[in-house]
Amino acid sequence: MNNNSIDGTDDKSWVLACQCADLYIHSDIARTYGLKSMSEFFYESMKGQLPAELFNRALEFRRQTLSVEEIHHACRQFLSEQQQQVANLAASTARLPSMHPRAWKRDEAKHILGHHRYQLPVGQGGFNVGTLRDLGLDEKMWRQSLVSDAVPLADFMYVYDCGSDPIAGVVQSVRSIVARRPSRKLDMLFVSHFDRDHICGIPHLLHEKKGLRVDTIVMPYLDDIERIIAFGRSAATSGERVAERFHEDVIVDPIGSMASFGPRQIVMVMPDDEDEGGLSYFELPPVEPPHSGTDGLPWKSADKTGRSSTRSMSRRSPDGATVVQHIEFEVGKGTEGGWVLKPHVKRTSRRDRDAFCAAVEVALSWPRGSFEQKVKDKKERRLLVTKHRSAVARAYTWTFGDKNETSLVLYSGPAEPQKAGAVFKNGQMFAKARVGWMGTEDVDFKDRLTVQRFQNHYRDEVDWVTTFMLPHHGSAHNFDPSLFVIDAELWVAAAKPIHKKWKHPAPEIVRAVKANGARFRKVCSAPKSLLEERMVVFWPG
Repeated sequence: MNNNSIDGTDDKSWVLACQCADLYIHSDIARTYGLKSMSEFFYESMKGQLPAELFNRALEFRRQTLSVEEIHHACRQFLSEQQQQVANLAASTARLPSMHPRAWKRDEAKHILGHHRYQLPVGQGGFNVGTLRDLGLDEKMWRQSLVSDAVPLADFMYVYDCGSDPIAGVVQSVRSIVARRPSRKLDMLFVSHFDRDHICGIPHLLHEKKGLRVDTIVMPYLDDIERIIAFGRSAATSGERVAERFHEDVIVDPIGSMASFGPRQIVMVMPDDEDEGGLSYFELPPVEPPHSGTDGLPWKSADKTGRSSTRSMSRRSPDGATVVQHIEFEVGKGTEGGWVLKPHVKRTSRRDRDAFCAAVEVALSWPRGSFEQKVKDKKERRLLVTKHRSAVARAYTWTFGDKNETSLVLYSGPAEPQKAGAVFKNGQMFAKARVGWMGTEDVDFKDRLTVQRFQNHYRDEVDWVTTFMLPHHGSAHNFDPSLFVIDAELWVAAAKPIHKKWKHPAPEIVRAVKANGARFRKVCSAPKSLLEERMVVFWPG
């Protein structure tokens, strides 16, 4: 066959000519409509491979087969589709104002929760309030939830620690919360540890006549020795008598002190490393797992270890508390979503415990090895926190220095965040609900093993934390940025130390946070330092 003869052109050349004609026509139309097409480049490269006569015949054939009007119509349709795709892409990636109709998937959402959290400006201490409200599918409700006070209408409210030094800071904040809560209901109170500046506000928060009615109190399980260790930390500094009295009562008898506020149940969370010393978890009798009462947003506890039913997750302590381990609390959780509150407790090391016991024995001239037996006596514990408080404080300083020990860490975040979306008050939107919060209070994160255990415990949650509370008010004694791996957007220190030797938050910690591109926030006693985060979280069906 001869490529110069139209009738004798081979099939390959003819197909190439037709393709080239198509590209020529569509490129010309594309330019008319302002579209840039790669067709032009292919046309130029292919045209040189074909005889002009062959190309012209193909072009004529293509024009006859597909009219110009049809080509224009096809191009207009293509242009419209392309513009719609661009618009859809922009809508899906933009951070829309929270009131915008596309700010969340209303038509697809099956479960919607409003979540507010407040780090209250109490000064040197801790007082964090979290609320949840089931918003149903009412658009007006979710819009209002982003701009209104959540405390009065919350279906579920929890508090993580309630104290300050001096006590006046937390008392003022407690009065504000109680006044805004007509139902006077507090679903859960989490106590991280027994330092005075984290618990002294509890008698005001749970006051019989002027406070809230608490349903469930959750705190770390501390045996007699560990509670005296915790007291030694606070006893090293003086405090107001009204705060000291409650502090002493909690150290001597934590269950009895908390039971005086009338909770429906008291839950104590055992450390993961149960073999380190103290109470043996499985020596206790099994009991029904913690669960919600009949009012408010329902919740249940879940054992995350996969234990069989013959090894119950919950045990009953001799003084009537429910003892748990490896647990999380699932609030309002169903097939569509819910909220998770997950605690973690790190125990004082066996070596530090033994050293503290020996130090107290030396300070009080007690027989060697007698401390562990003596502190089992309630009267002896009372003497240690009153008559012998200075000796206990010295023993703590000799053993621990400025280091803090046992604390209950708490994660708060949506269930199945990878399946949820979220809208913040400021209009920021998350296609996946990375809105978790982590409270650490006075845990020691300078110890590599402690950090590793923490990260193992929260391996499913750590990537969803957006707000992280620095331990011990941002102290350099409790936190080493080089050991800690968490990609939080906001790092918070609740601090305003009254003792000049304390540098809270530590400048080097603040610099390290900012060097990683994160934001830092200090919450002190100034009302303007209040940290408030409001959001709507939704789970598409």
